[in-house]
Amino acid sequence: MIKDKLKVIFVGMPDMAIVCLANLLEKGFDIVGVVPPKKTHETYSYFKTFVQSKNLNFIEYENSCNDNDCIEQIKKLNADIGVVCSYNYLLSEEFLKTTKMGYINSHPSKLPHYRGAAPYFHIINNGAKNSAITLHFMDKTFDTGDIIYQKEFEILPIETMGSLFNRTNYLISDGLIEVLGKIQNNEELERIPQDKESLFIKAPKVGTDFKIRWNNRAVELDRLIRACNPFYNAFCFFRNAYVKIIQAKVVDKSHILSPGQIALANENDLIVATKDKFLSIEILQLGSWGTFSAKEFNYMFSPKTNEFFT
Repeated sequence: MIKDKLKVIFVGMPDMAIVCLANLLEKGFDIVGVVPPKKTHETYSYFKTFVQSKNLNFIEYENSCNDNDCIEQIKKLNADIGVVCSYNYLLSEEFLKTTKMGYINSHPSKLPHYRGAAPYFHIINNGAKNSAITLHFMDKTFDTGDIIYQKEFEILPIETMGSLFNRTNYLISDGLIEVLGKIQNNEELERIPQDKESLFIKAPKVGTDFKIRWNNRAVELDRLIRACNPFYNAFCFFRNAYVKIIQAKVVDKSHILSPGQIALANENDLIVATKDKFLSIEILQLGSWGTFSAKEFNYMFSPKTNEFFT
C-alpha cells in the first residue's frame, strides 16, 4: 500500500523516454532513478544530458543493466514501481524484482497484435485501419505480461512511421500518468493476461532499406513509402542513381504502361506507373544531389515519359 508519494524507477531510450519522463516530472511523480541505454548506444549521451539537466539520479553501469552492480544500485533506492519506455534490451527476472511492484512496459500497438521490435512499420505497411497503445506488467519475455491499459485510435490515410511514432509517444505518456495516478491513489488495476499461444500479427525487427518494386500495386507502394518515412529508406533507381522516395500518393487511374515507366513529368507532377494504377511522387532524394519536390526534380533533371524508375 502506497502511503507517501510513489517512488518510480524509469528505464528507457529517447525519444519516447524523453516525452514520457518529462510528463511524469511535470505531473510531480518522484523519479528516484533513471536507467539509460548502454554507453555504446547512439542516444546514450543525449539522454544522459537530458536526465542530468533535470537533476535526476542517472544510474551508470558498465556492460548491462542486468549486471549485479546496476541491480544493487536500484535495490537501494527502495522504489515502488518501475516504468519502461522504448528499451530494446531484455530485462532479467532479477532486474524485474528490484521494485516492490515490478515494472510496467509501454508498447505502441494493441497487444498481443504487433508484438515485437518494429510495430510502427508493420502497422502502416500492412494497411491497418486502427491500432492502440498498451501498458502491461513485464515478465521474462518481450511484450507478453498482463495488460493494464489500452487506448485505441485510428490510423490516418496519410499516416507515416514518423507521425505514428510521435502520436503513440504522447498517448503512452498520458496513459502512464493515468495508471501511475491510480497506483498512487491505491486504486486496484485490472490485469488482463495475454494469450501467448494463439495467432496474432507479429512485428519482427526489419532492416532499414526497402526496394520499391514497381510491379506491385500502387496502394502497396504507398503504404511502404509511408511506413519507411522518415527512419527507413524506400528506394529505387533513376538513370542508375539511387533514389529514396520520401512522399507519394496513389493516383486512382488504370493504365497500360509498364511498371516503373514515367507517365507524366510536367511543371508540377511526377507520375509513375505501377502494376495497376499510378503513383505520384511528391518528395524524393536523388543520390547526393539532394532532396527535391517533384517540381524541382523535373526542372533540374528533365525526366522523359519513355524513361523508367527501376
